[in-house]
Amino acid sequence: MQSGFVAIVGRTNVGKSSLINSIAAARLSTVSWHKNTTRRAVRVIVREPDIELVLVDTPGLDVGHDQLAARLFAVTEGEMDGADLTLMVLDATKPLSDRERAILDRLHPEDLVVINKIDLVAPGALLPKLDELSRWDLSEYLLASAKRGDGVVALRQALSQRLPEGAAMYDAETKVDLPLRIWLGEVVRDELLNGLRDEVPHSVECRVVDWDDDEDEVPVTIYVERDSQKGILIGEGGARLRSVRRRVNRRLRGRYRVRLEVKVAKEWSRDASRLDEFEF
Repeated sequence: MQSGFVAIVGRTNVGKSSLINSIAAARLSTVSWHKNTTRRAVRVIVREPDIELVLVDTPGLDVGHDQLAARLFAVTEGEMDGADLTLMVLDATKPLSDRERAILDRLHPEDLVVINKIDLVAPGALLPKLDELSRWDLSEYLLASAKRGDGVVALRQALSQRLPEGAAMYDAETKVDLPLRIWLGEVVRDELLNGLRDEVPHSVECRVVDWDDDEDEVPVTIYVERDSQKGILIGEGGARLRSVRRRVNRRLRGRYRVRLEVKVAKEWSRDASRLDEFEF
């Protein structure tokens, strides 16, 4: 049997989570067009006969310069160091950034690079990027579109073939390796970001506390940094918060029901003690 961890790295909005979900054929990792959607390493387990492929979704590389950003980047570096393989995801529509080049310098020959969003560019537009990438001696460069599904099967096969031999690390029922209370908070945050779009910044955090996983109702506290943001999230007469709750409950398919409240934690993304409390 072959089994192992693959760290999926790349800038924000490059489509890491979407690729993972396409490979796993399920909406398991948090997907949003906002920056910094993925904040914690989310391990998604993909199984084939004699294969256990663990895809590790990591925070985006271009995460800013505050306390939260530094911790998110440390998460990405740590996951790369601990993985059996790294998959670097690049955006077909954007030139390489300095941080992407720095990560490419760290990759090993057996690691992979995939250029995502090929559906958004003409084929000839990829030639300069491929020419620049030729300076790095990696085993393979792949093309994909997570949105259309192009190249996903080939990518899954390429990753599976490079896994080391080893026993399964998870029981057959496990799909995502993330504490349930954290995953539930991430589902709420995902729906907030997708539902409210640019009206609320990415500095919103959702926490599940004082809850036992045998309870059907899950209390989720949504933290924002300013009083004005609290009003935006709640909406007139609480309409927006109710809409988020309904969407979350649909995704949870009756197994759990969320109860939502919004609180203000001033400048929490720059507060080291708050970040410790929020488990970053």
